[in-house]
Order: sequence, then structure tokens, then C-alpha cells
Amino acid sequence: MIVTDRFYDGNPKNNGILGQEYRPGNLSFYQGGDWKGIIQKLPYIKKLGFTAIWISAPQDNELFSRSGDEAGYHGYYTRDFYQVNPHFGTAFDLAALIRASAQLHIKVILDVQLNHTADYLQYPSLTYDPPEYHPAPPFDNPDWYHNSPVIVDFSNSQEMQNFSLGGLDDLAQENPECFRALKEAYWNPDTQDGWFSYGFAGSRIDAVLEIPPKYLEEFQNYTCKPAFGEALTGSVDENAALAKTLWGMLDYPLYFQMNIVFCQDNSWEGIHWIFSQDYKYSVPNRLFTFLDNHDRARFLANAGDSFAKLRLALTFLYAARGIPVIYYGTEQNMAGDYRYSEENLNMVNRECMTGFSTETTTFLYLQHLNHIRSLYTDLFSNGQQIEQYFSSDDRVYAFSRELAQKAEAVLCIFNNSPVRQERHILLHSNSMVFFPGSYLVDLLNSNNRAEIHTSGQTPMVSVSVPAYGAMLLSREYAENYIPPVYRQTIIRIHYDTGWGNRLTIRGNAAPLNWEWGQPCDNLSCDLWQYVSERPLSDPFLFKILLNDSVWETGENHCIQEGETKDIYLSFPDTI
Repeated sequence: MIVTDRFYDGNPKNNGILGQEYRPGNLSFYQGGDWKGIIQKLPYIKKLGFTAIWISAPQDNELFSRSGDEAGYHGYYTRDFYQVNPHFGTAFDLAALIRASAQLHIKVILDVQLNHTADYLQYPSLTYDPPEYHPAPPFDNPDWYHNSPVIVDFSNSQEMQNFSLGGLDDLAQENPECFRALKEAYWNPDTQDGWFSYGFAGSRIDAVLEIPPKYLEEFQNYTCKPAFGEALTGSVDENAALAKTLWGMLDYPLYFQMNIVFCQDNSWEGIHWIFSQDYKYSVPNRLFTFLDNHDRARFLANAGDSFAKLRLALTFLYAARGIPVIYYGTEQNMAGDYRYSEENLNMVNRECMTGFSTETTTFLYLQHLNHIRSLYTDLFSNGQQIEQYFSSDDRVYAFSRELAQKAEAVLCIFNNSPVRQERHILLHSNSMVFFPGSYLVDLLNSNNRAEIHTSGQTPMVSVSVPAYGAMLLSREYAENYIPPVYRQTIIRIHYDTGWGNRLTIRGNAAPLNWEWGQPCDNLSCDLWQYVSERPLSDPFLFKILLNDSVWETGENHCIQEGETKDIYLSFPDTI
């Protein structure tokens, strides 16, 4: 997933007026990214191993929000449904992007807006004020909108579908002329014109909870292109109901539970609960799964900047049913402001690309995960998912992905704990792959092997899973893969906090700061740990806090990048 304006500036001439809508460094305004920039970086995307890109909505946007404190860089302030956004380039540039992508066998996904335009009609007015402030025709007809207040109750479907989302003008899909114009903006079979004429392979439809389902289905059938919808909900029932109208859906219910598991160190209960409801979807493998996106905080910000947790979560994402969607910059370890917070959404999580290195450890790890998906395309695209190990209070979880007709399977085991875990896993399988006496090889580390033996009549495998690690065990893997040794700075903190308390760490430079703390991992009753894989400033100073409120006594600690240091704490006697 690419936010076009934040990816790469291939043509500075289309950036806009400096100090107006174009304000470098101010993330509320245009930063210069465009379609030519994406074209220039397609080899980079190809090297990562991706087979599709989802770009920002391409249509012309109103320059600013009504309040003037944000520009339409994101594509959601539609002004003209028929014209390209000149800040992204020309119609020729867009066509060139799709042609260049096709040459590299990369599909391009269109971001579709059917719910709203920019905020032109200020409720309760039925006229444009000033008169020249209005969308381009034919969408400058006030009768084509629900002139309603802002949505307050998102549990009320009538309110969601007829009121305004964030103050934006809500389109009335039930108006035949309005919906016909919307459809024809994306595809006009009579003129062979519209956005799909550029060669987009499919679409993501924005804000589908706010659109009556029958219009979603009608739009997809009309365009003859598969579409997946975006519904900001944690409810499987709500998401599955919308999935009946579209080819697929973003899996927000799974996203929320993955955030709880991987970023808040909770049990696998929520993920188990989500997967237990997969029967509600006709095709669970058409769910689009993700760790973060333009509307949510970056994963590393939520996860205390733990690269190990990121690798674990990415492995889970690639192994689980569905289609993985990776947010731009994840491979460059972009982390927003490094803070677990929902306060800065749509700001620091949409930062500009920090670089295009092909040597970061996360780039190489994602490249390998994409390679595994390419080797097992049918298995991971269409295979059944069978839960193999779950306990509500256990930090280890396992499922298999299986194609019974091909006798093909991969056993996927995950350890969401800061210490290595040993487990004996009984295998309940539809596959003929897991039989006693055979060996499984870890696709993430060829040195890891496991023999299947029996427990009674049931096959069983005994494994040792690394801290915040995963194993993808397969009987057949022709290639050797040994992961790199990650350069880590490790701070081991000796202190018994007592039950229910925690330790955090603050410091003088990113990923730390002196204003708020990053969480430390609890290894045992009197041992905590903080691990960083980022380059650190010299000197790198830090201090430990209890519950992120009480500072340890004594001077600041100092550590060098790549060093392991043991420290022993004391806190004021008054706590």
C-alpha cells in the first residue's frame, strides 16, 4: 500500500505552490510524491517481491479542507471525479505507471470513493457558499447529497449511511442520476472511458459501512472488476455481511486482535476467537490482512520499536489465511513518532519514505516471506487453515495451512514471548504430510528441523521456538535459508517489580526520548530486557522507570550500539 504523496518525488514541477498546499515537512500538506516517483521505484518494489500495489485515489482533489488546516494529498477530498490530481502527475503519467507495472507483472489497485466529496455544503445550508466553492459538474448538484449532520452513532446503520463522515459531503447513492454518474466516472462502456480504462486490476472501496450494501454490489458488477471494502469495525458479523457483496474485505477484526497480541503482549485468545468465526465468510482467503495502514498507527510505534515483534507479526500475517497488505515504509522500519498512541493518526503514520535501502534486515525478511508465498502460492492463497495448538493462557500458538488434494501442508508455530519456548504439539490434520518418522524443515531457518513422532495414535512434533519467533515447518523445501544474525543492543534490567507493575525505558535519542517510556520485556520475576536493533547515537543515555512514572535513582546509564549491558536498579524509598 502506497500513499502516493509520501512515497517518492519523481517530478518536482507538479508539487504545487510552496507555502500553500505544498509544505515540505508539514505532514498535513503535500510533500511531493507522484506517479513518476512510483515508476522510478518499481524495480525496488519488484525486488521486495510484491505482486500488486494499491495507490492513493487518483482523482482531482480540493486543495484544502474547509478549515484550511489540511490539503487533499490523501485523495479523499474529491473535487472532480473525472480528472487526475495534478499533484500526482498527468493522465499520461498514470497510464505510464500502469504500463510499467504490468511489464514487471505487478498489478495496480484503484482506491475508489463512492461515499463522499470534499466538504462544500456546510450543514444545514442547501447552497454553495461562496457560490464558486463547489465540486466539478455534474457533482455540483446539491440534490445529489444527504444534507445531514456528522455521524455520531456508528452503531446506527441509517445514520452511518445518510449522515456525513467527518463533515465531508455525503453522496446520495439512491439518487439514480448521482449513482449513474459515480459508476460512469470509474467505467463508461459506451465511451470506453473512466478510471478503469487505465488498466487497474481491481479496487479498494473506501468507507463501505457508510454505503448501502446493494450499491457496493452493483458497482462491482458494473465495473466487472474485483473489489475489496474498508470497514472500520472489530465485528466479524459486520465485516462478513459486507463480504457477501464484494470480492473481499479488509480484515479489521483480525487487525485489532493482532494489535492486542503482538503490541500489547496479550494472549492469543482474541485471534483464536476471530479465526473461530471464519465460517461466516464464504471465502476467508479473500480477506485482506494488515498490521497497519494510513488510518492506523505504524506497527513499530505500537510495538515499542521491537524489530523482533515486527518479524513475528509479519510471519503470522504471511502464514495466515488471506492476502497480506504491507504499508509502505515497513521494510525501512518506519515507526512514526515511536509512540503507542491514537492521537496522531493521519499525521506521523503518513510520513515520507526515509529511504530505499535494499539491505535493511526488514527489507530482506519481507523479501524472503514474499519468496515463500511465491513457492507455495496455491497453499497460502487457497489452502485451509487448521488450528493445531491453542491455550488461553499460553504465549505459543500454531495452525497449519493445508491443501489436502495435493498432500501439501505447512505447520506454522508462533511464540509471542520474550523467552524461548519448548512445546509438544499434537497434529490434527486433513493432510497426508504429517506422518510419523518424517522430518519437517523450517522455511525461516533451514538449520531447524523437527521429527514427527506419535503420542498414542496421534502424530506429534516437539519444537523449540525462539523468543518472539516463528517456525514455518514443511516436509519439502529445496532451498536452504539461514537468517542473518541481527545486530542488537541489549539492556538487561535486574529488578523485582512485584506483581502487576512494569518497567519502561527513556533516553536521549530515537527510538527513545525523555518525555515518555518504551516498554521493557519481562523475562522472569526479577529480570527485564530492552532490545534495540536501530543505529544508536553516541553517547546513548537512558534511564529506567517503574510504571513509567517513578524514575530510578542514580545517574544516567550509557551504552554503545551492539553492546549487552546488565544494570541493577534502585528506586526511591518512598514508593
